[in-house]
Parts: sequence; C-alpha cells; structure tokens
Amino acid sequence: MNSRVLRISNASLLTGIAIGVVGGAFRYLLIAADHLRDWLIFRAHAQPLVGWLAPVALGLAGAAVARWLVVRFAPEAEGSGVQRVEAVFSGEIKPGRNTIVPVKFVGGLLAIGSGLALGREGPTVQMGASLAALVSRWLVKDPQDGKVVEAAGAGAGLAVAFNAPIGGSIFVFEELTASFTPWLLVATLAAASVAVWLMRLMLGNSLSFSVHLVSLTERWRLGPFLVVGALMGVCGALYNWITMVLLRLSDRLARFSSIQRAAAIGAVVGLTAWFAPHLVGGGDSLTQAILSDRYTIEGLATVFALRFLIGPWSYTAGTPGGIFAPLLVLGASLGGLVGAVLHHLNPTLEITSVACAVVGMASLFTASVRAPLTGIVLTVEMTGRGDLTLGLLAASLVALVVTMLLNSKPIYESLKRRMLEQQLKVEANAKARTSFVR
Repeated sequence: MNSRVLRISNASLLTGIAIGVVGGAFRYLLIAADHLRDWLIFRAHAQPLVGWLAPVALGLAGAAVARWLVVRFAPEAEGSGVQRVEAVFSGEIKPGRNTIVPVKFVGGLLAIGSGLALGREGPTVQMGASLAALVSRWLVKDPQDGKVVEAAGAGAGLAVAFNAPIGGSIFVFEELTASFTPWLLVATLAAASVAVWLMRLMLGNSLSFSVHLVSLTERWRLGPFLVVGALMGVCGALYNWITMVLLRLSDRLARFSSIQRAAAIGAVVGLTAWFAPHLVGGGDSLTQAILSDRYTIEGLATVFALRFLIGPWSYTAGTPGGIFAPLLVLGASLGGLVGAVLHHLNPTLEITSVACAVVGMASLFTASVRAPLTGIVLTVEMTGRGDLTLGLLAASLVALVVTMLLNSKPIYESLKRRMLEQQLKVEANAKARTSFVR
C-alpha cells in the first residue's frame, strides 16, 4: 500500500514538473506569437493593395505546416486531444507515440499563432497525458496506476492552461475519467499543484481575466441568468452540431489532401484577420475586452456571429488545438449580449452585461461539454467572480437540461466516436491490403 502511494505520488509530481515547464513555455510562446501576428497585420495595412496577402499567407502556411506535422509524425495529435486521452483511459484505444508532445507543441504554436480560433488547453491536456505516460514507464509498474498518472497529467495540463488548479483537478474526475478514487485524487492533486506552481514561477500569478465587481450579487435576480442558461443550451447544441457537420464534410472532400484542406481553412482565417485581427486566434484578448465591457450591443452581436463560424471552421483543419477557449469567447459574447439587451429594455433589473458574460462562459461550456462543475469552477478561478456562483449554478443547470432535451451529445463524446470510427476504417483498409498482397 505505502509503496503504491509513493510510486503514484512520485510519478505525478514528476509529471507536474514536466507539464508545468512545457505548458508554461507553450503559453509564453503563444503570447509572443499573438503579438507578432498583430504586428505583422498592422505593418501590412501600410500597403492596402497587397498587404492582405501577408495574413492570408501566414494563416495558410501556419495551418498547412501544423497539419503536415500531424500527418507526418503523430496523427494522434490531431485536434483537441481530450477525446483521445479519454479513450486511452477507458481502454478503447492504445496510447500514442512519443512524438505527440513535440508535434502538439510546435503544431499548436503554428496553428493558433497564425490565427486559427483554437484553444491552448487542448495541446496542454494531451501533452500532460503524454508526458505522464513517459514518466509512468519509468516509475509505475501497474498499467492501471499508469492510467491514473496519465489522467492526472491531463488535468495538470488544463490547470496550467488557465491557471486553474482546482478546475483542472475537477476536470479529471468529472469529464476525463468519470470516477473518483483515492489513487486518482492523490495523483491529480500532486500533478496539478506542482504544475501550476512552476507555471506561476515562469509567468506570474494572475487571473486569466480581470473582471471588476460592478454590483452586489444579493441585489440581482436569477431570472436573467436563467435566460442566459437557456440560450446557451441551444447555442451549445448548435455549435456541437455544426462542428461535427463540418468535420464530416471535410472527410468527404477526399480528392483534396488534409494538408490542402487545412491550408484553405487557414487562408480564410487569415483573410478574416486582415479585416478584423482581434477576432482570430485563441481569443483571450477578445474575451477580456468583453469582460471589460468595451463592446456595444452591435459589437457583441458581431463578435458572437463571426466567432460562432470561425471556431468550428478552424477545428476542421485537423491541427493541434482545443475548443474550450473558443467556447469562452462565444459564451462571454452571447451572455454579454443578453445582459446588455435586458439592461437596455429594463434598467431596473440591475443586471450587467459583464455578469451575464461570466455566467455565459460557464453555461456554454456546460452545454457543449456537459461538465457543469468543471465549467463553473474554471470560470470562477479564471475571473475571480466567486460572488456569481449562484447565477453560474442556475444557468448551467438550465443549459444542461436544454441540451439533454435537444438530444445533443457532449462534444468530446462525439469527437471520440468519430475518432474510433476512423481508426476502424484504417485497420480495415490495412487488413484488406494485406489480404490482397497474400
């Protein structure tokens, strides 16, 4: 018993050190890439006739090279990676190769840095699980204990992505493993705490988003938040549906290689960046602007509409990148829009667009991923708005009920099913070729 605890603890601590350093470096370089992209677009506007070619070329090249790295070195690094980590934990698929970490790191930088509307949490989650797998081979003998450490590494990756150690830990229990055991608890807390500690040494300890306290919660009514939750339920179901439709449509375009398709997607995003550079990329600065109440009703509607299209479009490229950060932008913009409209129609409600934007972030995550506790805790840790917990709970509950009534599947479940179907096709084709050769 004691030796098992020590093995799991040591492996989890070492995993936390690894993903803390790697995830912290990934975040730092992504910030630098965003600044570089903005600078390039700013300079390109000095030549309006041909300048638009610069962001288009950047988006095209970034998406194409990122996709080429996936195809050439680690097909397992495609997309978010959360669905693959879940499948590995449940035994539905074998662990990937050692090249996942460098491909996820470099490919994620290229894809998100060039402007694709993808999140950094997907790469950090899968890199955390992959680094944990490497550590487990050295320190953990039992395969089941190895899976526990890998799940803890994935949670630490999410914790590092958003400086949210508690939310990253809950993500392991609620979404990744759907289980809660003493061994998983020890591993998760050890990995998340060390990883976030190291990340904070590298980048500092600050909230992901700065949100001012604009009113007192006890004076607000829950009615507006229930409206936000209902709309987020519909939006989340529609967002998941569009994402899967675009992925299936991309699969049918077999006459074009996946790298060519990724290049075309990146070029379109690059063209969008020429006209609205703030609408592309991971979206942290955009979310912060919404939470700082810098947008009018028309501006919030524009942000929501365009990001609703850019997010699934970018994910279809098949490059490394997550879906959570794009969901934050959508939830904040739609929630802020609802709050602004309600305040305009009836100022006596004493509700603000900022409060509704915070609630929208968690409730849209709940609608899409169907992990309400993770979404609520992550949102509170990212914004520091613990006073909104009652609104967060109420809106997330409504969003969850609405998506269930709409028979919308959780996005990671749908992505995992698609991944397993693709693997079966690959295995069937391989068997057919072998039989033909014989």
